[in-house]
Amino acid sequence: MFKRIPLAFIAGLLMAGCAKESTLTTGEKAQKYMEKFIEKYYPFVTPNEYGIYVLEDKPGTGKLWSEDSLYTDACTTIRGLDGTITSTQEEKLARQLGTYVKGNYYGPRFLQTGENASYAGLDAVLQGMRAGGTRKAIVPACLLTTSRYKTYKEYLDNSSQDSALEYTVTLGGQTNDIDQMERDSLARFILRNFGKGIKPLPHAKDMDADGSFYFITDSSAFAGKKKFPADTTIKINYTGLLLNGQVFDTTLEKVAKDAGIYNNAKTYEPSNLTIATNYSEVKLNDSSLIDGFSAGISQMHWLGQRGVILFISALGYANTGSGQTIPPYSPLMFEVELQ
Repeated sequence: MFKRIPLAFIAGLLMAGCAKESTLTTGEKAQKYMEKFIEKYYPFVTPNEYGIYVLEDKPGTGKLWSEDSLYTDACTTIRGLDGTITSTQEEKLARQLGTYVKGNYYGPRFLQTGENASYAGLDAVLQGMRAGGTRKAIVPACLLTTSRYKTYKEYLDNSSQDSALEYTVTLGGQTNDIDQMERDSLARFILRNFGKGIKPLPHAKDMDADGSFYFITDSSAFAGKKKFPADTTIKINYTGLLLNGQVFDTTLEKVAKDAGIYNNAKTYEPSNLTIATNYSEVKLNDSSLIDGFSAGISQMHWLGQRGVILFISALGYANTGSGQTIPPYSPLMFEVELQ
């Protein structure tokens, strides 16, 4: 269980010496408060060469983290100095706190690291870590910035953050090619769940079948039957899933309830699907679709046809993900049926 720091002590730090510190910058004030906090609760911990205070360190045995790699797979929990958890990606901890939501995604996720992408303080925590390791460290407020400076004083002078944070980070792997990493993940998933012989398709004309997009269906029952014309509206049932099997969207009420994403305000029934010659113009209830989903629909030609659409995040929600249900850089799968 984490050590909770009394709020009264934090308040005392904020009040102490206010008059004589009034000329200090925001960064300098936050630094002084943090140093008093460390002196009180962690008197034997000193800052490392990157300016963070490592409280616990469980070494990993995998590859050493490198700032030269663009993408890092990690699981992170962030606390204030009083011990209050402001965010966590750990399911067990969320359950203990009573904040767990069944439909949300918990666990490691890829993020882009480096200047203008991640906090300097997070990169400092990752320095020297190996995959599989876990580190808990206090990150000074001035390092909670995506900018990079040459000296610590420049960080202090340019800081607008008024409080340090405690990070607990478990490191996974790294990659410089997130698309290829996702293609490899899709290929392994398809081999494991659909067997050999499933080939990728180009998601659009003049595109290569490079493993970014798959459409799986059995069209043998529709041999000789007339295809429905383009620019028509039909009905579709669908379920969207992460590759770990977690459902993030569906038109089926039972599936939504079982997955913990049921919404009383939503009507669970087949949606209106407008077919178009150009896959990018396919619409669901008059709304545009992510490229991978619409490209898959463009492969379907008969009422009653079922299919499975799989694609990498570049054809989905890319580096942003979607809410708490789809993390960044997530390949997706849709199970669909036209009616």
